[in-house]
Amino acid sequence: MQASPSEAIELIGQPLSWELPWGDLGATEGMTKVTESAGGVGGPYSQLTHSELASLVMKQQDQLSEKDSKIKELEEYIDNLLVRIIEEQPSILQSMSMTKKAT
Repeated sequence: MQASPSEAIELIGQPLSWELPWGDLGATEGMTKVTESAGGVGGPYSQLTHSELASLVMKQQDQLSEKDSKIKELEEYIDNLLVRIIEEQPSILQSMSMTKKAT
């Protein structure tokens, strides 16, 4: 059985406050900070407003996109390099596999 929000607040014994935008959604005026602490433990992002959290998420998504594109670029480079090795000097790969088997 799931407790209602008011029952959950009573169970935790800590007041909960949620960010409420007043007026323009893009404005940061009138925004309250999220101050939810269960057992006195607040996370590193607990004092950020919704817009600050959204900005942080967007920044992290951009960073992940850049990393993904770099990884894809490196994978393509390695693939092209292996193709060139196979075409020009396949004996290099054969000697490497023989060295691994010997150890």
